[in-house]
Amino acid sequence: MKLLSSSQITTSVVISFLYILPVVLILTKVISFSDRFLVLTITGALIIGLAMLNEIAPADLGFNHKNLLPAIKDILPVTIISSVLMIVFYLNHGMRIDNTGIPWYFYVFYISLSSPLQEFLYRSYLFNRLAQIQLNQGYIIIITAILYSFAHSIYQDLLTVLLSLIIGLYWAYHYNRFKNFYSITLSHTILGIIAILTGSV
Repeated sequence: MKLLSSSQITTSVVISFLYILPVVLILTKVISFSDRFLVLTITGALIIGLAMLNEIAPADLGFNHKNLLPAIKDILPVTIISSVLMIVFYLNHGMRIDNTGIPWYFYVFYISLSSPLQEFLYRSYLFNRLAQIQLNQGYIIIITAILYSFAHSIYQDLLTVLLSLIIGLYWAYHYNRFKNFYSITLSHTILGIIAILTGSV
């Protein structure tokens, strides 16, 4: 039987304790659902700390301006089509989930912290971490999308989980092609804001 390398063990521990455990604790109500954004912020801070500790170059985390325009051109069509579909559904059926009580400052938080942090966690860092253990790129795309979708299970809404998986697969595919944090964050922010405003998720 082949033994796991230290890098594989470290990756398994990071995923288990920082990507899976917090979600399980919220699902089992050990951590309150209302504290979900605090959990995201703490997890993000820990992952940023790990990235700094491992001295990962910013370019290896997708902080790259060189291919920004091609990356944006690539991601915009799917972002626009998805946005239009949500708006059309809203105009025809109203809000699937009532988000009318969400205060304006949540949107500021979502744009400035939540969306970028999610992309750093589930694309930038996770892609780099899984690539270090020489995992096949196809597997990386699938694993990151599943973990991203699993994080949304705290909303206990099957459609939200399924839509998160679908868009997570696309975002992972796009990130794998361009390794650009900015384009993926732009798409995530636009779709996230529209999804919340229209009550799609």
